[in-house]
Amino acid sequence: MSDEGWRELDDEALERLLVERWLLRGATLAVILLAAIAATWIGSRGLETLMDHVTVGALVSLAVAAGVVGFTMRQEDLRMIRELRRRRASLRPPLP
Repeated sequence: MSDEGWRELDDEALERLLVERWLLRGATLAVILLAAIAATWIGSRGLETLMDHVTVGALVSLAVAAGVVGFTMRQEDLRMIRELRRRRASLRPPLP
């Protein structure tokens, strides 16, 4: 979906998109956790070879990249949530 393509969605479709993105952020969290566990396990054995160093570096890089993706997704989700709230507030009748 384009950067602002979600603005054309109706409320129900926007809610579904937010749930889908929430699940994707959960997957990025799982990647971060698995990379941290693997790097810790390899590090606890001792970094003896160049391949151990490269593997731990790759796992840490993967975790950081997944964190950046999750963070940027969250920022976009906040914009979506604000838009959804704005739409719902405009549909509410004014208070007496």
